[in-house]
Amino acid sequence: MTLNRLSPTAARRARRPVLQATVDAGARCGDQRYRDLFDRNSSAPPAVWAAQQAGARQFCAGCPVRAACEELELRDGTGDRSSDGLVRGGRTGQELAIIREIRQPGRLAAAAAADWQHLLALTAAARPDQARDHTAEMAWSTAA
Repeated sequence: MTLNRLSPTAARRARRPVLQATVDAGARCGDQRYRDLFDRNSSAPPAVWAAQQAGARQFCAGCPVRAACEELELRDGTGDRSSDGLVRGGRTGQELAIIREIRQPGRLAAAAAADWQHLLALTAAARPDQARDHTAEMAWSTAA
């Protein structure tokens, strides 16, 4: 597994820091000149947005980190079923919301929980005294 390309399966198994590093290192859209392609201008008529959206999806299709980007956006909660104003990881905001809320809610919840556990483990390794205090505090608040 290289940092600039992850398969969809590897992206689903990766922790958030790996996904973010992969996207940061290899995303084709990282150049500022492409940023406007992925978000709808509120004054754009539907036909203009449809063409822009198709262009954004095609741009994402050729990106080496598309799978990592899509997984990151799903875990971040990007997208809304009631509005269609963005493209991330080759998917519209509506598609991301449907995947997250209907098709894969259990898997994404487990991945988000694992990301938090990973973050807590990294914090504990970096600050053993504070992590021990936080664990005791969490145990106390759970028992109360």
